[in-house]
Formats: sequence, C-alpha cells, structure tokens
Amino acid sequence: METGVELGERFTILDRLGAGAIGEVFLAYDKYHDRQVALKVARLADERDAVDAKTQKLWFNEMRLPGRLNHPYIVGIYEASAVAGRGFLIMEYVPGGTLKAFTAPGTLVEMHQVADIIFKICHALDYANTQGLLHRDIKPANILLTADGTPKVSDFGSCYLLDNESTQVLEVGTLAYMPPEQFAGVEPNVQTDIYSVGVMAYQLLTGVFPFVATSQAAMIYQKTYEESIALESRRSDIPPALRFAVHRAIHKDPALRYSRWAEFREDLSLAFPEMAKVELQTSESARFARYNELAFFKDFSETELWEAVRLGLPRCYPAGKPIFSEGEADSTVYVLQDGELEVSVGGAKINRITEGEGFGELAFIEGLDHRRTATVSTTRDATVIAFEDAGVSMASGRLQAAFGKAFVRALATRLVNADKRYVLAISRK
Repeated sequence: METGVELGERFTILDRLGAGAIGEVFLAYDKYHDRQVALKVARLADERDAVDAKTQKLWFNEMRLPGRLNHPYIVGIYEASAVAGRGFLIMEYVPGGTLKAFTAPGTLVEMHQVADIIFKICHALDYANTQGLLHRDIKPANILLTADGTPKVSDFGSCYLLDNESTQVLEVGTLAYMPPEQFAGVEPNVQTDIYSVGVMAYQLLTGVFPFVATSQAAMIYQKTYEESIALESRRSDIPPALRFAVHRAIHKDPALRYSRWAEFREDLSLAFPEMAKVELQTSESARFARYNELAFFKDFSETELWEAVRLGLPRCYPAGKPIFSEGEADSTVYVLQDGELEVSVGGAKINRITEGEGFGELAFIEGLDHRRTATVSTTRDATVIAFEDAGVSMASGRLQAAFGKAFVRALATRLVNADKRYVLAISRK
C-alpha cells in the first residue's frame, strides 16, 4: 500500500514501517479514534495457498491478545480482525525505533540505561507470565522504544500459551537468543524468556554475543557444551552485581539459571548502588526498586508504583533544614525515602517521621488552598520524594486512590500513636 491511501473509511496509510514473513506494518491514522496507530496487515491466504499452517497459527496467536495484555512496558494491542484472507492488527504506535540500533560496539547506550531497560523488560515479561504467556522470541528487534527511551515489548506472535492445551507451534525463536535446552526439545517455560533477556543484556552491554560461533551448528554446539565468554573479558567496567545477574540469566544449566523473574530483578537492583551516583539518580528502575521497599507504597500495584516513580521528584536536604514551615502555602505531599524528620508546632516538638512514612497529607485532601499547620525539619541528612499537586491531580484515578488509602493508613497510625502518648502522659501525673 502507498502512503496517503485510504483503507476503508477508518484508516489513512501514512508510512510503511516494516515487513515480516506474512505481512507488513504501516503507520496509519485512525479516524475513528483520532490517533496514529501501527497497522499490521497479514496475508493469511491467497490463490496459491502460499501461507503455511505454522505461519497462520503464529498470526492467530497475536489475534488473541487484544485486551489481554495491559502493561506500561508492553506494546498495546487494540483490536484484531480477519477479512477476505487478510488479517488486521491495530496496535499502539511506538515512534523510537528498536533496541537493535544499540547493539553494535559503536552505538551502545550508557550502562545504567541498559540495566534500567532490562529491569523494565523483566517486569513486563513477568506480567505476561501471570497472563499465561511466554514470549519466546525476545531480542532487540522486538523491543520498541518510545520517544523518551522507554522500552516496550512487542511481537507476541511466537508466544506460548501456558493455559492452552491445543497443539502449539514449538519451532520458533531466534537462534542466538535460544537457551540450549530448546535444542533438545524441552517444553518452553519461564527460563526460556529469562535466557533470551540475559543474552540481550549481554549484547547491549558489549555489542557482541556471548559466543563466537561462525555457523548455526557451531553456535548450537557451543551453547550446549561450552561456557559463554565472561562479561569481564569483553568489558572491564561492568559492576560485579550486574555481571552476576547477566551470567546467571544465560547459564546453560537451567538448575543454575534464574527460575523466577523476581530473582532476576532483585539481583539487577543490587547493581544500581554500584553505579555512579548520577546514574542512580536518573534511573527509573532504581527508584522503583527503592520505592518498593518503602512502607508507604506497600499496597500499590506495579502499574501504580511505576506511575508514582514518574511523578515523584527526589529532593535532598541537609540536617536542620525545614521541608516546609508552619503557615506556609504548600500543596505538595511527601514520602521520606532516607533519613529522619521532626514535626513541630509553635516551636514545640510533637512527632518524628521515619523512613517510608508519608507526610503532608492534608495538602492531598485540601489541594491548592492548603496552608501548613506544622513545621517539618530534618534531624539528619534526608531524601524525600515530593509529589506536587499539579502532578497528582493529573494522575490516574487508580494512583490517586492508592495515595488516598496510604494517607488514611498513615493518619490512623498517627492517631493510635497519639492516643498512646496521651495515655502515657496521663499515667505519669
């Protein structure tokens, strides 16, 4: 199809984005929803009957997905249909290209960005597993990037349906990213995708694969019988924790490889403190891992916590510095990430705030017209997460509800503690 062509009454073709085994992907304008979309058009049958059963089955895998996967790091699939021997898949348009552009030695991104990307992909694929899906073809070309560099997993055509007893296509994947047990016909499981992500992480860090095979047969042999080339042999500045996580993810022995995404993520998170401080501060995944440890966020869903990471602004204060003062007009709400704070009214100390607690909750309730009824100051160096009213008021309803529940819980705890202090004070008289 040429650009400018009208496809029915709904779509205008704007550009051709690429082609695959059974069809093409176009950038299109969806007139019904007033948005740009990626339109995948597949040839499912023709007069020569040239499309084989395996290819059609892979396409129908994708057609089952609209509405099944809803995650910030997975490409959204809006609708699917098949008309007159052609399949149509309407997907989220992601404009930043793919990770493949950053896999050569001269095009590598910063190390903290690689760790950040892999951490997010682990979350996305863990979520897909909870929905009964294994991807089975994870590679840089199947990771799209938004304009700001956020990764989104795409192309679930090769997915394995964990909850489906019907015959499924097994001979799929890309050789360089396949685990060795796949060559022996072992049924796919979560370790299949973990291995692929590990190989991709290795490639993004070094610009090469963990093996030096020059043929498919040689690669299969090396993967099955030999050890991969150690990361430190390729690049000397990779922190030990990051090296360990990648090496374990691509271990040829499934018994020594990660068996759960949570384990992989946990070891990745240990690498962030080893990186330069500036890298740590700019990494969303590092902040996600830290926020996930704080009591305030304990009941937030993964999606709500990622949204909070994007809204929150880390602020550092030296000892003795006020966060806000009594009578001050301020509608920001806070969570104490590190350190300790003191609450005072009229110069009298009335409370302490410890790590993981939220404060300034009356601003959440009263909004822009709020004036502080107390002063909150640091007793030692502290880092707080600030959520400004403008951001919170534009957040999703789910995130606002999560904030509301967290602050109600904090208020209840403070009331109980205040009652205990009152009883103690009376008993001493």
